Amino acid sequence: MADHKDRSKLIDTIQHFRLIDDTYFNSFMDDNFTGMRLFLRIIMDDPKLEVLRIQTQREVSNIYGRSVRFDVFVKDAAGAEYNIEIQRSDAWATPERARYNSSMMDTMTVKKGFEWGKDHLPPAHVIFITGHDILKGGRPIYHSYRTIAELDHQRLEDHADIIYVNAEIQDDTDLGHLMHDMFCENPDDMYYQELAERSRYFKTDEHGVRKMCKAMERLMDEAREEERITEKKNTILRLVKEGASLHMLAAAAEWPQEKVAAFLRSQNLQPAQ
Repeated sequence: MADHKDRSKLIDTIQHFRLIDDTYFNSFMDDNFTGMRLFLRIIMDDPKLEVLRIQTQREVSNIYGRSVRFDVFVKDAAGAEYNIEIQRSDAWATPERARYNSSMMDTMTVKKGFEWGKDHLPPAHVIFITGHDILKGGRPIYHSYRTIAELDHQRLEDHADIIYVNAEIQDDTDLGHLMHDMFCENPDDMYYQELAERSRYFKTDEHGVRKMCKAMERLMDEAREEERITEKKNTILRLVKEGASLHMLAAAAEWPQEKVAAFLRSQNLQPAQ
């Protein structure tokens, strides 16, 4: 638990948070059906869209490679699924990453017993809200679909798309106002009262500030744990190249041998015999 001095720093940091900051966005949208409904109705241009389920920081495991943690995962009342990512860094907003996130959404759905032709994947929307115009087209929003070249680029009805929202454009439209609100530190400067009220709760209400502080402390603990895991993996990779056995690797990483072996398999490596 943070001491008084650290807590004061956290509170000061919270006052400068904006929705374009993914840490704040995740906490802001946690169980926030009103706010998420507003976002999706505007971005999807669907005034009747209803949100059924919200999960923030949902992790999807991949035993063969890199797992993924969604900023926000949403399911609407019609069964469609959404992965919403806040991307201030251009490097993290590549189309390849959006493609991977989309594939991991499908991974959550296709379980043992799934029958093609009988069972169906839900519509899947990956939405990147970016701090810059990643696609350089000067548009406020971009919709990407798979198309069939030989059929005059008719859309392939696989019910999956990737949407880029350009937060640089803050014009006098519903979407422009929403993107404006993404950059507001002061709730009083926001257009949408649904967002302003939630922001005031986290920035001025005692219970909201305490909740946000706990969320930040948890994220910092997770970041430190991820750093420790990364260090252990780097140690394993270094020692396996030096010819270390599974027993030696497990001892160095302070991991069970089964866990070390699984990590090595994911890297297509084998320990010395």
